[in-house]
Amino acid sequence: MNRSLLSAVVVLLAFAAGGAGGAELNGRVVADSPESPAIVWIEGAAGGAVPQENTVITHLQGGSFEPEVSVGFVGNDFVFRNEDDTLHTTHLYLHLARQQEISGRPLVNGATVYNIALPRTGMEVVRPILAYHTYREETGPIEVKCNLHPDETADLLVFGHSFATLTGEGGEFAIKDIPAGTHDVWVWHGGTARKWATVDFSHSGSVEQIIEIEDSE
Repeated sequence: MNRSLLSAVVVLLAFAAGGAGGAELNGRVVADSPESPAIVWIEGAAGGAVPQENTVITHLQGGSFEPEVSVGFVGNDFVFRNEDDTLHTTHLYLHLARQQEISGRPLVNGATVYNIALPRTGMEVVRPILAYHTYREETGPIEVKCNLHPDETADLLVFGHSFATLTGEGGEFAIKDIPAGTHDVWVWHGGTARKWATVDFSHSGSVEQIIEIEDSE
């Protein structure tokens, strides 16, 4: 997958606050590489029942991971599948960005979360999504690799709340039932996480914003 940084990310945001269910954030991520989905989440919002949905990561026929980018929620399961007719592994690495920065002997690939061998077509292995898998700025995302095929990679972010989502084919997304207050809206795309903006979800009405993020490189 292409891990090059974006030259720019344009974000269209609209939200309607108020109501018993809380605020709703609707938007669209417009990026230089629109075929690669983004992950959008609300940082610091408390509450919200975690969605009851497992995260399925599949080795496709011919040797690639599907999906290329995925979201997991604590309390559910990872489901690792192999649809190819050869041995693959699904090796999850937590990047530990802070450890890379301060250690004289950093873990090059990160710390192993799971390392699952899938030698047969149609094989499936299930493992729990745990709290320490959650995305944090000081650790970074989880990278998915195949030990036997280094070019096969995917990315995964895990959350312990419901205020996170993967964008659709056109970059659209929606996050519902956001509690009242001022919260940071973050986006992950192409290997980089950025804070878009701080948004006030406490007042009534709607707001539309276009936010452009330029790379420093």
